[in-house]
Amino acid sequence: MALKKKKEISSTEKLLDIIRKSKTPDELLKSIDSPPSGKSRKLTSLKIARKNKAISVGVDIGYNQLRLIKVTQLPNNKWKFLDYDTVPFRTDVPKGTPEFANFLKSELDKFCGSGSGFNLWANMSSARVEVTNIRIPKVPKKQIENAVYWTAKKNISFNEKETVFDFEIQGEIVESGVTKLAAMAYAAPKQEIEEMRDLFERIGYPLNGLTIAPFAIQNLFKTNWVPALEQTVATLYIGRDWSRIDIFSNGSLVLTRGIKAGINSMIQELMEGYNESVKSNILLEGSQVEETFESTGFTEDSLIKIEEARELVFGLSPDSPSSAEVRARFGLDENSISEMINPALERLVRQVERTLQHYTVTLGNEKISTIYTSATMNVYQPMIDYIGDELGVEKDVLDPLEPENSFVGEMTADISISERISFGPVLGVALADSSRTPNFLFTYREKEKESSISKVNSAIFSTLAIVVICCIGVLLWMGHVANQKKIVIAGLEQQLNQGIPVNEEIVSQLASGVKENQKCLKEYSERYQGMAVISELSTLTPSNIRLLHISADMGMASRGKSKKTAGDLTIEGFVSGDIKSLESSLAGYVFKLQSSPMFSQANINTSKIEPFGNTELLRFTLNVKFI
Repeated sequence: MALKKKKEISSTEKLLDIIRKSKTPDELLKSIDSPPSGKSRKLTSLKIARKNKAISVGVDIGYNQLRLIKVTQLPNNKWKFLDYDTVPFRTDVPKGTPEFANFLKSELDKFCGSGSGFNLWANMSSARVEVTNIRIPKVPKKQIENAVYWTAKKNISFNEKETVFDFEIQGEIVESGVTKLAAMAYAAPKQEIEEMRDLFERIGYPLNGLTIAPFAIQNLFKTNWVPALEQTVATLYIGRDWSRIDIFSNGSLVLTRGIKAGINSMIQELMEGYNESVKSNILLEGSQVEETFESTGFTEDSLIKIEEARELVFGLSPDSPSSAEVRARFGLDENSISEMINPALERLVRQVERTLQHYTVTLGNEKISTIYTSATMNVYQPMIDYIGDELGVEKDVLDPLEPENSFVGEMTADISISERISFGPVLGVALADSSRTPNFLFTYREKEKESSISKVNSAIFSTLAIVVICCIGVLLWMGHVANQKKIVIAGLEQQLNQGIPVNEEIVSQLASGVKENQKCLKEYSERYQGMAVISELSTLTPSNIRLLHISADMGMASRGKSKKTAGDLTIEGFVSGDIKSLESSLAGYVFKLQSSPMFSQANINTSKIEPFGNTELLRFTLNVKFI
């Protein structure tokens, strides 16, 4: 909320008084370094998007651990992997509590160091984010947003008040001989976005961007960290209760679909299948010898519990702790466990197969060349091979941190492939940039606003450049005229030194010539005074102050008098930047104007903090007098 106008003006004037009365630079700095108290405001998405740092940090707040990655961009679109870390969550510190915020701050302090010159992106859950790929008619730019909105409404359901809706145009396509625009639209819950934004701002690490895993994986391809720009590939993530299939064509996400089946389905299948088998065998034996469950030695320990089934499934991976003791207790080996979870895996593969068929057959796209599989559990190669063989495509794991990658080096040589794979999404987050990554904190509308501001700034700068060039041309011409006059004066002085007789007629002619020259110079001065004033104003105006409107009263000679009244400038503009430094920036600007030999006085008429999109600016009006 903006402060009252009277208060804004008085606080700015107070700062100007401090500047005027300060006797030494130390006193001035001391006065300015004591900012007025007030509630700090959130950094806006517009300000965040303008940051451009070479080092990027990715943050992934997972199910039970925090993952961090740091990378830096090198020339020629190259990257360098700098650091990584995994920190398990404490069971006594749940998410959403102040203790968790302190934990996150502590880990970021250790990982990022004391510097602040980096991009910070985070990953949020994609479970409630609706993503759809659509095609719209090729319409003028102003109509694109409306066309995308209503087309997306047919595919996904969202409430505008509770979600953040955004989209990304992916290029032109030809469909049945008609050129259309391909777009990816998505809607994310506003509350989750605000919670993530507020969490990082409270701990002093405001986010540059916020995205989800499919868009993070897209960054791996778009930055060529994982070369696949000329192919159509798919990634399958098998989560705990659900899975996700993503398809990428030429590095761009073209389809994503959630599947309600995951590792827990396989765990449940193993537990139920084994327990049913045990019960069936005991019933069969009991019927033959007419015995009950108790007489056959059946106890609850004979059945697999959910925790034990989880240990058996996760223990299939060689990168996981051994489950040999549980296997021996229930008489199971790797093959029998794989056979028991196979029905659940088969159901998952069939759903993935239908998704791929929809993309290739129904939509008429090219075939998937490779499917990269990852899961909540560690890598189990037979499962990856089974999925690829059933789908009839090349299979692999998405391992962007393999030591053979030229961007990585030997830093990850000592960690397992399962751990390297788990860093894939957070690495994609670290590679994020608003130019190639959907950002829930910086949507299409905000990008358009920033583009409009850039165009206005470019127009202002171009106009000022033309004015400056004209002023320079005038100055050069006037300098040439002055040199010619000097030559004439030198000739006259030479004649005078040679003893040329002087009489009243010659003196009268010389006086007449001098008056005529003075009159010409005065006319030139009045004619180009406005250009000189604008040139001086453009020189003194800093980059964080934008001038919106300038009106000038050039002054008029009083009737019957030769003396001309001083001119007036009325300047309207705004100050951008940190909310705490807006008034000091305006005060410094006024002080610079007063110090200029061209301006005799500069006063603030009005100053008011006004919202602009998601940011706040200090709008002002100045009255400047010039000679």
